[in-house]
Amino acid sequence: MTDQPNPLNTKEGEAQLLQDLLSAERAGAKVAGDSLKQCNDDAQRKVLEQVHRGEVDSCKLVLSCLQHLGLEPNREVGAFYDKAMAIESLDERLPFIDRGQRWVIRKLKEYLPGCQDPVIRKELEKMLEIHEVNSLLAH
Repeated sequence: MTDQPNPLNTKEGEAQLLQDLLSAERAGAKVAGDSLKQCNDDAQRKVLEQVHRGEVDSCKLVLSCLQHLGLEPNREVGAFYDKAMAIESLDERLPFIDRGQRWVIRKLKEYLPGCQDPVIRKELEKMLEIHEVNSLLAH
């Protein structure tokens, strides 16, 4: 067994992860915001409002990491947006939104153990907590 470093914990892997996370968080914020416009159910509204806040806050955290590294943020909205909005029913869209939350959780849990930068670690640990709370709320 070789001790290969996690590709996410290389300079290139870290930069790509942060850009991917930024695109995904933008998509999540847009999905939650647009879904709120369609929402008539108080329980769903509460979940969507919480997810929207979390996605916006996560965008800020990722932007902070990119700025810390001196990297220019992309301007992309992830493909998650189109996939989520293609699901017409909010009852069916909410579990899909939660799958997006869990994707971010998986990526962060894969990356964080090898993260050597205390600034990035702190920001992404906050982001992980936001997504874990929001994923629990969505159930």
